[in-house]
Amino acid sequence: MSKTNQRGAIHTAVRVSYPERGTYDWHEALAAYGDVGYVEVAFYQPDLFLQVAMERILAPFASLPLRATSVHLAQARIAPFESFVEVLRRTIPIAQALDCSLIVVHPTNARLADVENKIAAVVNPLLEQARVTLCWETFAGRRRFLSGIEGIAAFCQRHAHHAACYDTAHLHKPPAELVADIETYASLIRCFHLSNRSAQLGQQHLPLRHPAGDLDFTEIVAAIARSGFAGPLVLEYLPEYHGQLVADARWVGALLREGAI
Repeated sequence: MSKTNQRGAIHTAVRVSYPERGTYDWHEALAAYGDVGYVEVAFYQPDLFLQVAMERILAPFASLPLRATSVHLAQARIAPFESFVEVLRRTIPIAQALDCSLIVVHPTNARLADVENKIAAVVNPLLEQARVTLCWETFAGRRRFLSGIEGIAAFCQRHAHHAACYDTAHLHKPPAELVADIETYASLIRCFHLSNRSAQLGQQHLPLRHPAGDLDFTEIVAAIARSGFAGPLVLEYLPEYHGQLVADARWVGALLREGAI
């Protein structure tokens, strides 16, 4: 792969979703991860995201010992393209205000031939001007305009300011293939979403050390460290497992610090 990663530290982070409705307290949700120190700020519904004042999103970071490693774009579909661009234009200044340069995004259903020129003409200049990178998250679905790490890597080779967010739970590859992906595509990966998956339970986004998990994260973290990757390792769990996020973030940090990998 010809692109190179920005060298630096690996940060273990926790994904935290902004409360777009209900009584969920944003400051309280973030404060739970003060000991971790890093979070990915995630948004979900585009219509609700566009109604939120940026000051409300940013306010807790003024008083909490947290840094944002990345912002997850609300799940705007690439078609209609104008709506996608509207959400992206709103997200870029949030990322800039949080002093992070990575915006994670889902490649939604579309044909690459229908959207690539539009991305080049409209999205790429926005990214270049703001000095941010769009990190396309890995999924296996063939109806998505970018499928798997292979499709994302090929796209990123053609477009500056685009990279991969490798999600360990989404691709359902055997562990050896997952490790091989890390070794092959590390230079194009700027962010990882880490969680386990279980064929036995039929679930993904399980804790890293879940007893029914199919993946060995001692091995995976070792592969990431060997690859020269520098960036966020974002833990993303189902809600019922959020109570394990802090302990697992510390575990990953210990692996990295103590050379157990």
